[in-house]
Amino acid sequence: MPTTKVETPLSDPLFEREVAKRLSFWWRQEGADLNHVLTRFADLPGHRVFSGPFPLGGAPGDDLATNLFAIVTCVVSHERDAAFRRRYALAVRAALGTRIPVDRIFVSFEPTDPADHFTPGTAWAEPSEETL
Repeated sequence: MPTTKVETPLSDPLFEREVAKRLSFWWRQEGADLNHVLTRFADLPGHRVFSGPFPLGGAPGDDLATNLFAIVTCVVSHERDAAFRRRYALAVRAALGTRIPVDRIFVSFEPTDPADHFTPGTAWAEPSEETL
């Protein structure tokens, strides 16, 4: 289940929905089931994130519009290669870039084994003594 977490000081439900829609459609083009694509947003006060000693979002009270940024973490299968990750990073930048300057969008990946991803539809078996 690919998961994209976007942390940004920009909190706008319409923007978030549009980004989630664009990313979901990108995944659908890659063959993923839309029901298995998660995009989540977390508020991130800009004055609490630093690039070196400098707050990315400016000082408290600074104009938010000139200090927007996003830190994005993508959880994908460890089998996805570098070319795939680059294509997805570009899709993330395109989706967020309608409101956030692309030179202030930071994307990283957390490769995971899909077998270690448990969804609500996963068959949950009680652990046996052998598996404990």
